[in-house]
Amino acid sequence: MREQEAEINHSRKNIFFSLFFLGLFIIVGRLFYWQIIKGRQLKEEGEAQTLRKLENKGLRGQIFTSDNYLLVGNKRVYDLKLDKKNFQGDPNYLAYKLSEIAVEDWRYSEASSSVQKQELKKEIEQNIIQKFQSKGNWPKLLDNLSQESKAKIESINNQYLAFDENYERFYPEASMAAHLTGFVGRDENANEIGRYGIEGALEDELKARSENSLFKMDALGFLLAGQKYDSKNLNGRDITLTIRRDIQNLAEQNLAYGIEKYQADRGEVIILDSKTGKILALAAWPSYKQWQYFKYDSDVIKNPSLTRLYEPGSTFKTLTIAAGIDSGVINKDTTCPKCSGPRQIAGYSIRTWNDVYNPDISMISGYAKSDNTAMMFISDLLGADRLVSYLKKFGIGNNINIDLQDDTRTPFPSKIGPVETATISFGQGISTNSLELLRAVNVIANQGKMLEPIIVDKVFDQQSQAEIASEVKEREQIISKESAATVTTMMIEAALHGEAQWIASNKYTVAAKTGTSQVPDPNGGYKENETIASFIGFAPASNPRFTMLVKLENPKSSPWAAETAAPLWYRVADKLMILLNITPDK
Repeated sequence: MREQEAEINHSRKNIFFSLFFLGLFIIVGRLFYWQIIKGRQLKEEGEAQTLRKLENKGLRGQIFTSDNYLLVGNKRVYDLKLDKKNFQGDPNYLAYKLSEIAVEDWRYSEASSSVQKQELKKEIEQNIIQKFQSKGNWPKLLDNLSQESKAKIESINNQYLAFDENYERFYPEASMAAHLTGFVGRDENANEIGRYGIEGALEDELKARSENSLFKMDALGFLLAGQKYDSKNLNGRDITLTIRRDIQNLAEQNLAYGIEKYQADRGEVIILDSKTGKILALAAWPSYKQWQYFKYDSDVIKNPSLTRLYEPGSTFKTLTIAAGIDSGVINKDTTCPKCSGPRQIAGYSIRTWNDVYNPDISMISGYAKSDNTAMMFISDLLGADRLVSYLKKFGIGNNINIDLQDDTRTPFPSKIGPVETATISFGQGISTNSLELLRAVNVIANQGKMLEPIIVDKVFDQQSQAEIASEVKEREQIISKESAATVTTMMIEAALHGEAQWIASNKYTVAAKTGTSQVPDPNGGYKENETIASFIGFAPASNPRFTMLVKLENPKSSPWAAETAAPLWYRVADKLMILLNITPDK
């Protein structure tokens, strides 16, 4: 019996130790598996439960006028989302309630009449109902809602609705200077990107920066000890333009007045500081609302002062006169021996605009009377090569080199024969844009020296708190000071005794020129019943403070610049003299 008991106890010990070592082996094996084989994965999973990736994103830079009024800023808005998976209730009723609130939101403020609002409300309601059928568990029902609309929706107390906070561009001055500011659209990846104007040209300056940072947090979402958020400023740079709010408003209001009064299809008013090249105002019509850019055709959104080419007509004669005076082939009293009738050149008969001829007319009178034959006489003396050389020095055919996305090189005629030389001398057969011509004429106002137009006054870097001011872009001397003074005298004579003499100011001296140009027909030749009326000049003539171009396309009340563009120019100039605190020189 004792032998049997001893044998049983021994067996029990063997079983116990076998089970013990087996268990120990299993534990060691599992520890090896978790610590060595799966250790890295478990560490990553553990960190994933405590680590949070937080994106710190700045705001897009703002745009100001030179007198510190905000043109383009950032407004907090909200996107409304629906927990579609768990939603319980009547989708039609919710869509009805939401559409009532949304239709009163700032985005739809242009829908003023009750009929418009009812139609818009139905459209919003249908769009919301359709979102209930869309893919995904959190469809966006409404976007870019104001704080007021958010509060109204929250008062519904619907637990299945949630908001995402965002920022959108807003415009305290409404659509003022739309062709200068441009707008913010989306690229192919739905990311914000500036389009046209300043927004497009200075995208790299304006765009916000973003950074992703990892933080360790507890189960309640609080930072663990020793960590803190980095409050680095990631905002884009602020841009201050050269335009003044009061002058821009003056230009836009008067352009709208001129469009209506003279029944024009399109129009522009551009005002330049004669001594610095800074653009004080640039107004173009038709204009658009930047926040609703998608409703407009591209030809409305683009800046016509850069992209809309035209044959300038008689305003271009200023450059022909300047070339003739500076080269020495004429002086203001030189008489024209070829001005007694139409000119016959290469089989073509080229006439004056009114078919009136003045034998032996002087150059100063020929310019004032806008005599085409007098300009052709100058081009005869200059020759094609020298005329082209002067025009290119005046910047015709070159970029403006301005911080606007629409800036492009204008085409210069590739073939310039005898007929082209003759017609170019009086501004037909050659294309330019408004800013290019204004830059060229401002050479006369600036004593013969070229100034590049400037639209950006300064840039403010939010991160470094540094302010970078723009410098005056003074270029080479195009014509001598003496030549510029002579041309100025001739421009004064044109303003006082030319076609627009009836509207000349009796308070201040103006150096200016009218231009009534024909509009090319795509099928060849020129349109019979359309003109482009323009008036360009500077004041006061003895010490220019501003150079201004007024242009009206296809004015139907009268085709002539002297009866449309010129009176509008003086209307703006009268008020501009007050805003710039200019003392009358008469």
